[in-house]
Amino acid sequence: MTRQRDVPQRVETLLQRVFEVAPRQLRDETRRGELDRWDSLGHLALIEALREEFAIDIPPELALSMDTVADVKRITSALLQGQTGG
Repeated sequence: MTRQRDVPQRVETLLQRVFEVAPRQLRDETRRGELDRWDSLGHLALIEALREEFAIDIPPELALSMDTVADVKRITSALLQGQTGG
């Protein structure tokens, strides 16, 4: 079971792994396109990694709205809350 307070850190760790960046390169304000690997293909890899890590289904409209690191954290947390009724 995923604890809600662990989600932001787990998302950051996943972003670091998917985009092959150091922690200092990620801020909540970091936008899609600012990291070399966060292009359209990288975004698909991120969505798949989130699905696998958190066992969530990410609707296309939400996947497309993940423009910043903060968006990824917020949407992932919201989907997990909806999944657990929380």
